Amino acid sequence: MRRLIAFLTGLALLWAGGLALFIAALPQPGATAASPVEGVAVYTGGGGARISSAMAIFADGAGERLLISGVHPDTSAARLSEFWVGPKEQFDCCVDLGRDALSTEGNAGELSAWAASHQYSNIILVTSDYHMPRALTVTRARMPDATIIPFAVASGYLDDQGRPASSQAVLKLAGEYTKFLLARVKALIPVGNR
Repeated sequence: MRRLIAFLTGLALLWAGGLALFIAALPQPGATAASPVEGVAVYTGGGGARISSAMAIFADGAGERLLISGVHPDTSAARLSEFWVGPKEQFDCCVDLGRDALSTEGNAGELSAWAASHQYSNIILVTSDYHMPRALTVTRARMPDATIIPFAVASGYLDDQGRPASSQAVLKLAGEYTKFLLARVKALIPVGNR
């Protein structure tokens, strides 16, 4: 019994240490590598902030097309165009709505199919800062030959010093860290064997 308690205590301490490192390593909002890209993709969520950010960088000239992945079936293109800051013609011709994804795995599958259909291999991925590590892990496992460049959007879960902003933020970050660990394990399994 003592060995089991010691093992569980050690596991909890290891997990807590990993959580602290995970939070410290979260990407800074808006930081991205300055390199040419063919497309921009955003994984929906975050109350519209992710979509607005993706539309802004796309309207500023990043990429040839924009994929909004995980669009709710009831959300119209007209509704999404309210976030658009560029010329209407650019939205009409070059913004694609992916409606099949219900999870990060689904987003990665949708992005992979979209990138293949356009022969894109250099893509900016937009999602929330806390979600980015898992989104990159899942997407890169699905698209190992592509260059996926992160563009993080502030979630509000971190304060100005990069620490959790509240007890609710700690719970959200802890849950995301656990999902990230599971995604890392799953990424080790070849796609065809999952």
